[in-house]
Amino acid sequence: MMPADRLKVREIDGRYEVYGADVLGTFTSIVEMARFVRDRGARFWLDWGRTMINGNSLPHDFSPKFLGSDSVGRVMGETHGPSAGIWSWSCSTHDRRWRGHGGGRGTCNTKDLAVTELEVEFTRYIADTPDGWSPYAQAKGL
Repeated sequence: MMPADRLKVREIDGRYEVYGADVLGTFTSIVEMARFVRDRGARFWLDWGRTMINGNSLPHDFSPKFLGSDSVGRVMGETHGPSAGIWSWSCSTHDRRWRGHGGGRGTCNTKDLAVTELEVEFTRYIADTPDGWSPYAQAKGL
């Protein structure tokens, strides 16, 4: 069962759906969808996997994807030195479907909290996109 504060999203035929057991809303833009999620005090449930560099997975290192994009951020656990046990997170994306991002970052005491903070930040970032079509939508002639 999906926690109420994390919502799944998908793209179907050029429209975006927020869903759980049922479809909660259908939207024409990613920004509209993000505002719907944010305004309910929720966040996107990103697709998490291990960070891969040169075909190798890194220990204590995870990257989320969103709607089939490349990574939209990173969560890394420190294992040595004075920061051992601290989890850092950062948002970054170069996907043209939304504005580029090199912003939000932070540190937490647990991986779960770092995941939560990154998902909240990414949802907020997309929801706070200025009105108007993204460069991707403009390029498609929408």
